[in-house]
Amino acid sequence: MEFLKIDKRLLPVKVHYLLLNGAHAGVLPFLPVYAKQLGITASAVGIVYTVISFITVLSKPLFGGLVDHFQKLKTMLLLLILTDLIADLGLNFIPRPPDINIIMANATLFCYDKSSYLINYRSHNCSVDLWTKINECSLSCTLCQPESEFCSGMKRNLVKVGSKEVFSDFLFNNTTNSTEELLTKCSVENRPCSENCYTELRNCDPVVESNSPLQLCIFSILVATIYIANGSIVSLSDAACYNALDSRPYLYGKQRMWGTIGWGLFAALTGYLNQIFTGTSKLYNYSAGFYIPIILFALDMPAVHKLHLKTVQTSKNICKDVGQLLVRLRIAVFIISSFLLGAAAGLARSYLFWYLRTLNANQLTLGLVSGVQCFLGELPFFFFSGWIINKIGHMNTFLMSFIAYGLKFLIHSFLINPWLALLIEVLQGPSFGSFYASMTSYAKVIAPKGTEATMQGLMSGVFEGLGVAAGSLLGGFGFSILGGRKTFFWAGIFFTFCGLLHWGAHFIMDFKNLDSDANAGNRVENKSEEA
Repeated sequence: MEFLKIDKRLLPVKVHYLLLNGAHAGVLPFLPVYAKQLGITASAVGIVYTVISFITVLSKPLFGGLVDHFQKLKTMLLLLILTDLIADLGLNFIPRPPDINIIMANATLFCYDKSSYLINYRSHNCSVDLWTKINECSLSCTLCQPESEFCSGMKRNLVKVGSKEVFSDFLFNNTTNSTEELLTKCSVENRPCSENCYTELRNCDPVVESNSPLQLCIFSILVATIYIANGSIVSLSDAACYNALDSRPYLYGKQRMWGTIGWGLFAALTGYLNQIFTGTSKLYNYSAGFYIPIILFALDMPAVHKLHLKTVQTSKNICKDVGQLLVRLRIAVFIISSFLLGAAAGLARSYLFWYLRTLNANQLTLGLVSGVQCFLGELPFFFFSGWIINKIGHMNTFLMSFIAYGLKFLIHSFLINPWLALLIEVLQGPSFGSFYASMTSYAKVIAPKGTEATMQGLMSGVFEGLGVAAGSLLGGFGFSILGGRKTFFWAGIFFTFCGLLHWGAHFIMDFKNLDSDANAGNRVENKSEEA
């Protein structure tokens, strides 16, 4: 069959994408939940990701500029892969912070609005005065289970609090104001108990010190190293791919889809191995994902060495050539849209697994979610990305991504059963797959000669750097202040609205024929040939 024909000169590109993304699949998606286990809060994770992402905004075009100037793309890729591997391994050796000693005799469960809450208080004497001395007595208050069966079935010792009914073993002097004051201090996302903690408090996981300086410092340094190296590897890999494709940029999606295959396979495998290694432990073991890159990167380095790259024309003044491009209206809208979609991707990447863990999703579920994102979402949209862009254009592909992200976040905000996330994540295809191919393709089309790697680095910096930074930062504060559901709900509304603005901006530019020559590459030639 003709569509299955493979150009052997492009095999190293496919293998590189497969192994590179496979190595990252066991690390990057699990970093937020690994941070959570180290006692790092959602807002702290958001700040860490924001600072790192802003750094990558500079590092990606910097490495791209060095490659364009010295024409040493393979050497730079190999050095960055080695750096990435060392940082990945370092994550597994971050010491766990000390446990907070909580005497479970000083813990009580109570119900409020159909949800069960676990309160730890400092001493037995606090059981009488907790509601009058909340700040002095309460050590922690945590949502145990929303829509709790325990609460719906409880018919004794009920105390009226306003229009609500509250169950308590000891809270006899309860008042509406004190209840609400305590619940505002409750951590909705850091649930320390298993789903049946209301029947056996001993099932609670150990509670660790929040944002311990040592753990936060080591985690931040290693994650920064990983994202700087990985981000530059991705943008340089895209530049290498377009270099190898030469006059056939419409085949990019059929190369990049092998990265999706690698991600899907190894994300599912890593989730399964993590579950196996965890066993009956109350702490999840993420070591499998940190060690798999040793094998995959070792295989990837020979593939990088065998890439068939052509020597390209160099630019005499890279900054001037790129700078003149950025002031054009249609290019500016392209960059702003890439930033906003990066924010959507940042929110999803950093907090989707965090959110699903609050719904009691296990490691296998998280791994399968990544698998669905890849095989049922990204893979078909990468494969047909050339055809999609040819039919609807680059900018309408962006619009499709905005709408898909909006739907995705809105549906997640109403999710109860984490297994249903497997159906929702099919939207990863139109939200990321076809969009990413469109973004890199358009960057290739508009890049002045000799600035291809710089332009890919710049757009990757805007998307993966600035955009993901904004999404991670706002997502972290949203999860801490509003909780996961409300954060995803308002994100869905916001990105749907951004899609409408994106469409409106291009409608006006087309109607008034503004900067029309920058739209010359809005279609790509799409032929059936060896890929």
